[in-house]
Amino acid sequence: MSLSAYEDLVHELTRLDADTNASTAQATRQLERRRESLREVRSELDDQMMGLAELCARLRHTTPDLTPVHTAEEEGASPARQTNPDAVLERAKTALREAELARTATTRSAQRPTLLPKAHHVLRELVVYGSSMVACLAVQLVYFAATGGDDDSKWWVTFLLPVMATIIGYVLVGMANRPRLPLLDRSGKPIKAVVPHNPRLGVTLAVCTIAVVLLFAWF
Repeated sequence: MSLSAYEDLVHELTRLDADTNASTAQATRQLERRRESLREVRSELDDQMMGLAELCARLRHTTPDLTPVHTAEEEGASPARQTNPDAVLERAKTALREAELARTATTRSAQRPTLLPKAHHVLRELVVYGSSMVACLAVQLVYFAATGGDDDSKWWVTFLLPVMATIIGYVLVGMANRPRLPLLDRSGKPIKAVVPHNPRLGVTLAVCTIAVVLLFAWF
């Protein structure tokens, strides 16, 4: 072997060794980056599971089973897609972002009133008080139709039943206007909810109910 050929061979081996070292360093950096991404995914997943369990406890709902399930789409995926760590980590991050958005939306929905959450509170109160008075009026009319209103109990049926319906409506309005979860301030502390009851509306509807009964049952 000539000296020039030997030198060429040495240069080639040196180049191959440098390429190997560079590839090894690149693979090491890529592996470390994947490990860091995996740690972030695991940390976010733990936070999501803890947040979901806390939210279920506050909503008095059963915590769902979070055991991983392989879907048919995943089973039928190509081997390259299944074994590509970067693609798997990216899908995991996307799923975690979607889960966070869904949990936030659920929390905001639970912070609204139970009945007709997007409606004005007066409309909810009108629905609740109105339903109570309609039920009260139906009972009164059935009573007068059955008895003719000739006994002494017609007084408490006419006046006391609307009062009872107003009290029941007052309680139901408080339940309908109260959110399942309280709002939080900037420091994360719950804010005491101000639950409107609007008893004047209930009293007004009770007076109207009494007037209707007096008009149709007494005269």
